[in-house]
Amino acid sequence: MKKRFEYEFALKEYKKLYRYIKEKGFRCDASGSLRRKKGDVGDIDFVIEGPEKMVLEIIALYSQIEKPINKYEFMLKSGICIHAIPENSSKYTFTLWHSTGPKSHVKFIEKIYAEKGIEIIEENIREDEIYSKIGIEYIKPEERYKLQEVENDQDRKI
Repeated sequence: MKKRFEYEFALKEYKKLYRYIKEKGFRCDASGSLRRKKGDVGDIDFVIEGPEKMVLEIIALYSQIEKPINKYEFMLKSGICIHAIPENSSKYTFTLWHSTGPKSHVKFIEKIYAEKGIEIIEENIREDEIYSKIGIEYIKPEERYKLQEVENDQDRKI
């Protein structure tokens, strides 16, 4: 079983990484369970805007890296893993939404799009637009686990 870390610990590690990435001139946002503010976090997922090769080279040079795990994942000296998700600027927000999850939430929203016969736009879209295009109010990352409530609300609107 994968080791879990307290949210506050993961957030502290992410903030250090965030400062490093910003100093290098890149846009970066936490995603996954850290962005959803879960009580425990398995790893630090983050989206970085920029060319994949350049982004991964910058991450590999981060002084807190203990070792690479694979192309996109690295173990920090503190023991927590980081998972870099490089993305271009036009798909940045969609990728941030998608990688924030949870998977069941993303699948639920994609299902509504499919049922309405609408294609989900991945380029140049704001997160709130992902929801408004299917008639749902924006759902904050930390509330996206409440799928049952969203499903019930959606059933009432249909």
